Amino acid sequence: MEQKELLFALVEKMSVVGFEHYDEEALTSLVALYFDEHEYDAVGNHIFIRRCGKENAARVLIDTHYDEIGLMVKGITKNGFLRICKMGGVDARILPAAEVVVYGKDKIPGIILTKPRELMAKDEYRKLVPLEELLVDIGMTKEEAEITAPIGTPIGFDPECTELVGGYLAGKGFDNKCSAAAAMIAIAELDMTKLSCDIYFSMSAREEVGQRAVAAATYRIRPDIAIVLDVTFGNAPGSERICSSDMKGGPVVSLTATLDTELTEMIVETAKKHEIPVQTVVEATRTSTHADDIYLAAGGVPTALVSIPVWFMHTANEVVHPDDMKNTSALLVAVINEKYGILSENEV
Repeated sequence: MEQKELLFALVEKMSVVGFEHYDEEALTSLVALYFDEHEYDAVGNHIFIRRCGKENAARVLIDTHYDEIGLMVKGITKNGFLRICKMGGVDARILPAAEVVVYGKDKIPGIILTKPRELMAKDEYRKLVPLEELLVDIGMTKEEAEITAPIGTPIGFDPECTELVGGYLAGKGFDNKCSAAAAMIAIAELDMTKLSCDIYFSMSAREEVGQRAVAAATYRIRPDIAIVLDVTFGNAPGSERICSSDMKGGPVVSLTATLDTELTEMIVETAKKHEIPVQTVVEATRTSTHADDIYLAAGGVPTALVSIPVWFMHTANEVVHPDDMKNTSALLVAVINEKYGILSENEV
């Protein structure tokens, strides 16, 4: 499957944080084709394994969190509208009039209500409506909604993706499914017969509510090294800041006191050696990703963080450029081959 098709297929799978299991059967059918084994744990992590077939093989963990931001039904009004709360870092500014999917007894389309400006009181339009005051219309009565979308039902953004002029891709859940797609493409390209490591690919859970589940996967795998793939802020109009990175500038390697310096330097040097465009960003004491947790789990794991720049993070239309995904895949392949590659008899 091509990179764009794989990304769009992952985006179609519902994975609102806390409900990573919702499309588990469909996810397995899509991802397991690239691997030898797969297993799931009790906290929602999806772990896929590709073996090199050698004894005492090193264990390499490639982690990309699978969960995405969303909403949850917390109440139903007398008119059948759904009251909502956020799941993860949802930006309330982008919610009014947004199209959503309510994952209840059935998948139900919904619209987040917004009052027309013409009906607002003076200066009311200047104020942000608090998320707890927003309602979702699913076109049902209170009695119907209580059966079809009861309290506790997850809500996600419309999974429709768009290809923009210039090759950019837009859609929900690119944080962090663009990294998952890049990792899968890379792992599929590896010639495992020429490696001395097994690859453990974790599509981990609960990242959007505070990196709560990846430690369980790390203890389960007990890797020798870990490379975390996530997203980072791409430079966009109005968002230029010291920690933002250029779109189409290549993957972004984090320089930080909290991760493994030797592995991080090796990744940067490998990118230079193979002429893969790469950027760096300083995150001195915390990356706010799974890398922070993996590094200190299971007795300590040498860990590095590589990120893909995106625009409009935590909205219904995050934007990524395929070149950054392709270069992330190329970097991952090069790093694993450099660190764990072995020469065949004909190449010696």
